Amino acid sequence: MSSTTSEKSLCAATATYFSSQGYYVSRNLEVQGLKPVDIVCIMPRLSDLKKRVQSKHFVSPAILHILINRDWMSTEEIVEETGFDFSFVSSALKDMYRDEWISKKLENEKFYWRNKGYRVPSKDCIIAHCRYRNSMDFLETLSNYDGCYNKIYVVFPFPVDEKFIDLCTEKGVGILLFYEKGGYFKELLPPEIQEVTNLKVYASISEIIIKENFMYRSIDSI
Repeated sequence: MSSTTSEKSLCAATATYFSSQGYYVSRNLEVQGLKPVDIVCIMPRLSDLKKRVQSKHFVSPAILHILINRDWMSTEEIVEETGFDFSFVSSALKDMYRDEWISKKLENEKFYWRNKGYRVPSKDCIIAHCRYRNSMDFLETLSNYDGCYNKIYVVFPFPVDEKFIDLCTEKGVGILLFYEKGGYFKELLPPEIQEVTNLKVYASISEIIIKENFMYRSIDSI
């Protein structure tokens, strides 16, 4: 079925829909190990947002990604894996250590670092796919996102048939319908709630989205 709503407009409307519910939203997000997705939303933890405001530092997603579930790593090893400049990595690590996200030790005249008990600053993560013309291709690549989200939706500006609904039900994917004339969304099929198991990617997603949203959200509202 055709629609006057373009995929670009649908994506913008969907981002607004989730943002109005308090989610922090990012569009066309590229994360290590994942292909770009139309929309990723997180529900931030208020206490963690306040900590970032107070410290005025953000966790470097690339460095965090390396340190999660790893033992002690030297500054040099982190530089090699990230490809970043030594001075940048060293400064970021010092900020993370100051804010008690990581531990530090000196051994053989080298500094070593590891995760101290970092908590992902999000309590919910939603992925939404709005490019309805290739929705079948998206459903075939869901494994790319395994363990990185709690809920996933495909979004359409027109009704879908029972066969597609059955396929989404089988895969645990929710369906959102956008009614352009009325300007509202309806959840046609609720998604299955998934457990986040890929903490490294999930943490990177959360930190990237929080930093992006801080650029235009009022600090007074936190």
